[in-house]
Amino acid sequence: MAKGNAKKRAEENIARLSLLRKVVLGAVVSHAAIRLAWFRASAIWWVHYPLFATAASSAWFCYASLAHIGAPTYDASGALVDGGADLSLGGMSSYYHDVVYVSSFALFATAFVSDWFWLVGLVIPGFATYKLWADIILPWIFTPTAEEEEANARMHETKEQRKKREKQEKRAERRGRGRF
Repeated sequence: MAKGNAKKRAEENIARLSLLRKVVLGAVVSHAAIRLAWFRASAIWWVHYPLFATAASSAWFCYASLAHIGAPTYDASGALVDGGADLSLGGMSSYYHDVVYVSSFALFATAFVSDWFWLVGLVIPGFATYKLWADIILPWIFTPTAEEEEANARMHETKEQRKKREKQEKRAERRGRGRF
């Protein structure tokens, strides 16, 4: 039963990686042919070539990482040992998919529509900055130290004692008024 799941996962990974390879290669080749070769007169070299290199290399790096993660392993006899990691799960593989799709979209759109679509690529560092801030920096800044936690616990305990004492004083005061 486990071998069946591994075989199914390996087939799904191969199909997904084939699609991603076609998307990346299609985006890179179409951008190079259309924008950098055919309309090269309107391509400013110090803008288009670095942006093209950045988008293409980031898409290819993420594809290669996914191919490494999702590659099935076989033993010496050729039998499937492991179907590779499940690429449909979340985590880093999800972010790699996003980078591939955003970079490919930027390459296609700038080749066929307008240079303003390079701004779509800013989604990637913007989201990375957000995740870095929300998941790493903010908790690191606002996580109290052991001394601060101890001081907060003492302060909380003192406040509770004060409230308890005030309640007792109010009860005693009400009892005292009721007798007279």
